[in-house]
Amino acid sequence: SCNSTTLNSGRSSLTQGATLLYATAVTDTTLLRLNEKLPAGVTLAGWDARGTIGTGVGIYALHHPQGDLLKYSQGQIQRYDNCTVSGGGVSCSQGNAQSDFFRVSWTKGVTEGGSSGSAIFNSGRVVGTLSGGSSACTVSGGTDDYGRFDHAFNNKLKNWLAQ
Repeated sequence: SCNSTTLNSGRSSLTQGATLLYATAVTDTTLLRLNEKLPAGVTLAGWDARGTIGTGVGIYALHHPQGDLLKYSQGQIQRYDNCTVSGGGVSCSQGNAQSDFFRVSWTKGVTEGGSSGSAIFNSGRVVGTLSGGSSACTVSGGTDDYGRFDHAFNNKLKNWLAQ
């Protein structure tokens, strides 16, 4: 439950793995299909691929740093970035509205190592996934870069998600 340090007694583990459907460094996106059904009662996140999210728009993040309990952060899209993902790192420079990444600044909470791949949400829908950044509990004013879901969707994800 929220703000609890106790795991849900109804939790379960999946053990049959997943199949890789798609991966690209362009938006640092990976799509996997689980090899077994989800447990009963699981709620899946919706997504928004319209591309209407701009700078200054409020977002929030849900993440599990290093497998820890769920964390929540609030912030806004600061700018668009051009990023290169290689060797386990992310290098970014300022871009424009056609760039594949959002730069996010936080007003409440932060992200931490191990949160990569987690989502940012706007109006309850996924609009990006965490690639990396300088945000941490020990870094005041750190920022993060998120691959844009709308670009990943229009590139290839629509082949699986829009069927």
